[in-house]
Amino acid sequence: MISKYLLPVFTLVLISCSTKQEQITNSTEPATAEAISFSGKPLFAAPVDSAVLAKADSTINAIRTKGDLTEEDYILIGQQLIGSNRFKASVDNYTEGLLKFPDSFKLLRHRGHRYISIRQLANAIADLNKAEELIRNQPDVPEYDATGHETGTYQHWIWYHIGLYYFLNQAYIQAAPAYEKCLAASRNDKNIVGASDWLYNTYMRLNESDKAQKLLEAITPDMDTDREHPYFRRVMLYKGVITPEELVDVNQDPAKTSVGDVTKMYGLANWYAYQGDKERATKLYEKIVQSESGWPGFAYAAAEKELTNTGK
Repeated sequence: MISKYLLPVFTLVLISCSTKQEQITNSTEPATAEAISFSGKPLFAAPVDSAVLAKADSTINAIRTKGDLTEEDYILIGQQLIGSNRFKASVDNYTEGLLKFPDSFKLLRHRGHRYISIRQLANAIADLNKAEELIRNQPDVPEYDATGHETGTYQHWIWYHIGLYYFLNQAYIQAAPAYEKCLAASRNDKNIVGASDWLYNTYMRLNESDKAQKLLEAITPDMDTDREHPYFRRVMLYKGVITPEELVDVNQDPAKTSVGDVTKMYGLANWYAYQGDKERATKLYEKIVQSESGWPGFAYAAAEKELTNTGK
């Protein structure tokens, strides 16, 4: 019996790897939207360099020629699809894997993440809650990127995305404990910074500024992490280490605004809002959703929600 957590089940037409690659690389059909924004706007994938696309397809085809795919194979395929901006295809891939491994907390975690990317929040939380149930009594399970580098634990990332689900729904009372568990499950400074940033924003929206400021004490300018990462830079702004102008150029061309810049702008917009400058915050949220390629970023989704909930 197929688990209820696989609903809605996608109809997957499995074709030969060579035919699949030809369809991906040579199709002349108009592009279809990868997602529909919370405001109802279609969101399209940014163009991918032909060499990057060819390498991703080659890797996918090599994996699929093995025949009997494992959980990890589906994860690797998903990473290649995401790396080439094929978000809906990654969800279909994880769904295919879950038909074979219905109790895979790994595949549920990844599909839940990408359901958020394509703005299907109800499906996302169903997957993430099930993943959390399956992993609840297990020791830390490391997670790796496409290069084999550990990015944290499944526990950390499951709670990270559960927290994000509640944050996007403005259910901050539920988001706070999720991010607290995410932070507790962090195994490196980069994870600590990311979890702390979202938790800081959650506390601020709950009017718990003392807890928010206390949280930032552990994030220092000389921390052993990527000091140019958007979340680290945002935290440095919150702490007063850098100025808004040092964080991001808010006047840049929307056509050139990256996911990283969108992430910085969202932190800055929130910072303005917490200081009572709602007008400047709203203008930045509006600037964010003008980005042509930044929509896969969670900050873009959060900015959409800010504007949707204020009638913009």
